[in-house]
Amino acid sequence: MNAPLLEEHLRSLKLPAILANYRRLAENARDPIAYLGEVASVEVERRHENGVKARISAARFPTLKTFDTFDFTAQPRAPKTKILELADGRFVRERRSVIFYGPPGVGKTHCLIAIGLAACTHGYRTLFTTAAGLLTDLLEAKRNGTLTRRLRSLDRFALLLIDELGYVPFEREATDLLYQVISQRYECASVGITTNLAFEQWIQVFPDAMTASAVIDRLVHHGSVFEFSGTSHRLKSRDGNPQTRAKT
Repeated sequence: MNAPLLEEHLRSLKLPAILANYRRLAENARDPIAYLGEVASVEVERRHENGVKARISAARFPTLKTFDTFDFTAQPRAPKTKILELADGRFVRERRSVIFYGPPGVGKTHCLIAIGLAACTHGYRTLFTTAAGLLTDLLEAKRNGTLTRRLRSLDRFALLLIDELGYVPFEREATDLLYQVISQRYECASVGITTNLAFEQWIQVFPDAMTASAVIDRLVHHGSVFEFSGTSHRLKSRDGNPQTRAKT
């Protein structure tokens, strides 16, 4: 096969990495099988990188954070080993849920983003949203008559990350939709949640104790709960800034 025909085939198969690298890799090739394997690995690696970038972009993370930059010394009660294990993506594969609970500013959102980024690298479609953003979106879809389609679109994500549950109060119509989302994903797909409310306080979010109990039961049955404590790191940074202290 001549080079122009090979290149035509590579274009038709949409193999740009092989097209761009096959001549360079062929220069020292003695074993055709090894050569083809090396060429194929270049294409696989390129597609993996592009896939990770696409999943991260589609996830809508507010910022990019990993566990490498998380200060576990500030959270001595949090089980570091078990939290880091979430980065292998196994909990997504097993359709389990994760809840990070604690006061504002102690790193819950950081960890939520970190497990989301890790899931993207392992090939799982992920979506990050605040509870307020999710419920506002669902209410709008309900009023527009597109709720069923919107709920189905959430099913495409192997991991749904819901940040700041309990920070903003909602009417029953909205929390009923949240209950529907969590129930729909139970044993079918993973959910990650951050909240400042202990479970006994979830009746502040859901309309009655029975609904709150049903949601908690579904999340905890195949899930892990990690409690954070301490003072907001943002307040610590603020108090430690001489210029800030001078202004207060």
